[in-house]
Order: sequence, then structure tokens, then C-alpha cells
Amino acid sequence: MVSNHHAKWLAIAGATAMFVAGCSLTGSPPPKSPAPVKHVTNATRKTAKTASKDLTKTKTATPKSKGPALKVIAFYDPTMSKVAPDPFQLLKAHPGLVTYLAPFWYEVSATGSIISKPEGNAPQLAAQQHLPLVPLFNNAAGSDGMLATSATRHTAVSNIVHLVTAHNYAGVNIDFQMLKPTDAPLLVKFMNDLKVAMPKGKFISMSVVPLSNANGPASAYNYSALDKVVNAMVLMAYDLHSNGTAPGPVSPYSWVSQSISRAISAGVSPSKLYLGIANYGYLWTAGSTKAITIPLKVMYQHKYGAYVWNPTYKEAYDTYTSGGVKHIIWFVNDRGAKDRIQLAEKYHLAGVAFWRIGYEDAKWWNVVAKALKTPSNKTSPQSATK
Repeated sequence: MVSNHHAKWLAIAGATAMFVAGCSLTGSPPPKSPAPVKHVTNATRKTAKTASKDLTKTKTATPKSKGPALKVIAFYDPTMSKVAPDPFQLLKAHPGLVTYLAPFWYEVSATGSIISKPEGNAPQLAAQQHLPLVPLFNNAAGSDGMLATSATRHTAVSNIVHLVTAHNYAGVNIDFQMLKPTDAPLLVKFMNDLKVAMPKGKFISMSVVPLSNANGPASAYNYSALDKVVNAMVLMAYDLHSNGTAPGPVSPYSWVSQSISRAISAGVSPSKLYLGIANYGYLWTAGSTKAITIPLKVMYQHKYGAYVWNPTYKEAYDTYTSGGVKHIIWFVNDRGAKDRIQLAEKYHLAGVAFWRIGYEDAKWWNVVAKALKTPSNKTSPQSATK
């Protein structure tokens, strides 16, 4: 499709890319952070005592709203404030929908020290809606140093537990990526040490990449061993195509279904598994593997034509030409999110996880809320793989 407006679209997309490139949890390393410290007291961080109680004492938001059958983890990155100045505005219209709020607040350095990130306004929302906070801890720059020795593991675990205790978080989400296959047993030791050190009743979750091949990124995760340690495992079933690949669907439906099936076959309990769902897309130039990440709401705000629904991949896409150059867009819209929620139901999973809050529009939330509160009648995993 050709449009004179697409030059404006590219300018907007280019500006957006400055803030959103690398947003995906399976994408580029996090932005450069300030120098780490050994033990973080973080006295200025707001205490979440009213927001993050132990799971045995926590009730989700309003009794007037019927909660979803599937639990929901909502990820939030305050560094994206210029793209999403008020990421919780739309969520406020759906109280009781989100079970856990997981803000990307911390990075773990190679030595086990903690690097704090801006907190944004997540504490206020958590307090208002009584949302348990389970902050995300990422391995800084993809380092595996914190896993290497018993000393670095002890330092990292001690610092994480200190933060959880000091701020009364409901738990944590451990998101260590770009690890080597040889890190697999060390990661299990780390997670086991964390479980032992964590106060009773805290929610320990971790994010993992889908199984693909024996030597792929997922080889760093011993699914069955980790399943015995964690309360929840978030399957990041997106970014099959992204920056660095040829244009294509972000999370094709059959691949997502296979990823769930493989995780369960590898030893992950369905009752602990959360299906990760993206609420963004990618824009490529034809013939290039370079792509920029575009939030759904930006796509909808600056689109001058109709996106096409692909019934096989269950994603939306578009192609257009501007200045003689062809461009390709793929993204998981509200319809795609609904299909993936129903897929989680078919496999009897614990829930879904959205990466990330602030990228969506009002329609997306309305469709997602309805899908979560209206379970599908199809509940057979076999039918989900067909």
C-alpha cells in the first residue's frame, strides 16, 4: 500500500525507536546503568507494605469485578516513560484483572551487587489497586558472573532478599538471559539458594525462552529442575522474528503452541506456567534484518490504512512503500492477544504475562479483559496443537 502519509509514519517510528529499541525481554541488553553498589539500602524507594503483602494474605483489587480464571503478570519498564507517560491509565479501568505487577527495577551485576533503576509510579498504582509487587531482576549486560561461584551467588541472593524484605515485596521475577549452556546447573543452584533464603510465602518466578534446539538459548535453562524450585515460570513466547532476523510474525500461533507443549514435555508444570504475550510489533525495511520496535498504540495512532489479519499466524501485518522503499510490519494486536489467552486456557496454564504495560490501547485492554473473564470452552491441549 502506498501513502504520502508514510513518510510521517517513518519519522514517528524512528523517534519511537530511540525509546523502545530493545524493549523485548529476549532482545538487546538493558540500557547502561549507573555504577553498582554491593548492598543496596535504597532508602528513598517507596515502601510497598500496603501493596505487596505475603501471598497468603493478599487479595486482588475490587470485589465488584469478577477476576479472570487465568492469573496475570503485568510487566512494566519505567525507563519507557517517554513512550508511555502514564502506563497505568488504561489498566485503572480494569481493576482486579492483574494478579501481579512486575516492574523492571533492578539489574544484578557480575559480582552480585544490585543496580537500581527508576521506579516510576508503580508503587502508587500497586497501593491503589492492592497489587502485589514482584520486581524484575535482570542480569546486567547479559552477564553470568553472578552465577559463577558460591560467593557471587551468595552476594546476589543476599542483596535480592534484602530488597524483598526491606520493601515487603510479594516476590521476585528473575530474568537472566543470554546465558551459556554451561550455566544451566549454576542457574539451578542460584534459584535454589534464592528459594531457601527467601522469606516464607514469597512468590518466586522466573522468565525463560522457548525450547528450540539442543544448543539454543533455552539450553541454559533446566526446565524440570527449575520447576521444582520456582512458583511460576514465564515463557517468553515472542520475538521469533525481531531485530536481527528477516521480517516475519513476532509470535506465530503454531510456534507458540509448540513452545508451550515443549515446555510441559520438558518438565514444567502447567499449573506454574505463564504464557508471555507481546503487545508490540516490528517495522522492517524490505531486504534488511534491522527492525525497530513499535508499541501497539503508536501503530494505531499513526496508521493510514487497514492492517491485514493473517489467520495462520494469528497476527496482523502490513506492507507499504514510501520513497520507493518497501516496509513490512508484524504485530500481535488485541485479536492476537485473545487467541493466545485462549491457547493458555487450552493447556490449563496458570496464567499469562504481558510485556509490557503502557504499549497497548483501550481496545486492547477491553478485548483482553473480556477474554480473561470469559474462558473458552475448548480445553484440550491436543486441540490446541492442531
